Amino acid sequence: MAVDPPVSAHAAGRLHAAGLGLQGQVPGILMAAEGERIGAIAAGDYHSLAVTDDGRLLVSGLDDYAQVTGIFALARGELVGAVAAGGFHSLAVTRDGRLLAAGKDQNGQVTGARDAARGKKVTTVDGGAVHSLAVTEDGELLAAGHDGDGQVSGILTAARGHRVTAVAAGDFHSLAVTEDGRILAAGRDDDRQVSGILAAADGRKVVAVSAAALQSLAVTDDGLLLAAGRDGHHQVSGILRLAQGRRVTAVAAGHLHSLALTRDGELLGAGKDGDGQVSGILEAVRHRHTARIAAGGYHSLAVVAPDGPRGRAIRANFHAADDAGPDVTLWLLRREDNLDVALTSHQPAQEFGIREGVPVTLEIRRGGDEVLGDGIVRFSYDETTRTVGVDTRASRFPSHLTCTGHGANRFTFTFTGTGAG
Repeated sequence: MAVDPPVSAHAAGRLHAAGLGLQGQVPGILMAAEGERIGAIAAGDYHSLAVTDDGRLLVSGLDDYAQVTGIFALARGELVGAVAAGGFHSLAVTRDGRLLAAGKDQNGQVTGARDAARGKKVTTVDGGAVHSLAVTEDGELLAAGHDGDGQVSGILTAARGHRVTAVAAGDFHSLAVTEDGRILAAGRDDDRQVSGILAAADGRKVVAVSAAALQSLAVTDDGLLLAAGRDGHHQVSGILRLAQGRRVTAVAAGHLHSLALTRDGELLGAGKDGDGQVSGILEAVRHRHTARIAAGGYHSLAVVAPDGPRGRAIRANFHAADDAGPDVTLWLLRREDNLDVALTSHQPAQEFGIREGVPVTLEIRRGGDEVLGDGIVRFSYDETTRTVGVDTRASRFPSHLTCTGHGANRFTFTFTGTGAG
């Protein structure tokens, strides 16, 4: 199934959906999201989740195990930051890091996940057919649920001693990405969804992963798409072919189809299309800048950036020196666009949209309220190379803050802490 990174209001846009909708996973979520700016999405076998830019959870679809009504009830009154959908269960993370879970629980994929996360601040989560994965703010991997193929115990063992930044749960296998870009995998390997993706990623730095029934997808730091697993509907070979020569930023694996998103916001899709889960979503977002994607059992979700092709997506992280003190955060703010991003030191990079030439306020805060410095950054965009840069002449950085570009529209902000008190 597909998991979305934590919500950032700047990346919110209009929701599109296509594919099998008999249980309301397509028409219902579209109706719920009508007129809303959506910042995070997830798709299960027959249900859909979305989060508005102000943190409200929207849900629709099959509810036989309360995967819809249950998670909705738990999230009422909460500000939600991230969502994930398993086969018949749902997961959500509040903006203060608490894990919510509801739905089918015969293997402890709900209660076990909640127990594992109790007292911990969760940043990332994903759900498979009958198991769940999560990552804490300290990079600890959590896993619970069915373990018949080692998708729980195996991935926990593989991750021991590593800080994890991203996870993906397939039907009976698991993927994780370490802080240094190493991919970990465990579980059923009948179609080389484990061994194949490990081989494809050997020697490469991975930044994103997705897993579904029998396939695995990954993205490297230079935008290369990797894929392995069952290919009966060309969900592997087809998406690899479409991604050739393109820089990919995000992937989403459905039951028998695959989606990929390029750095220019172009959506790619391949695999089984009997319900329009591929052709329908491609048509829905044609000529639009797509910001987020999710793939479910037989349906697909996408969020289109409100600025259309002018919206540019970047990934950024933040590092503060030890002498800066505890709880130092870099905020990027632009009220006119609802841009409100908090980058915490040494946490995984966040993806968000920018508009070239438009000033974004920078604030370095400690403890949430104390401002250590402020300034302005303006991003540029090269139409020829299709890359985002920083217009240093038009930007004014706070003292002791620098920005380094790494290619593929990725940036690191560094605060030395000198003179920060």
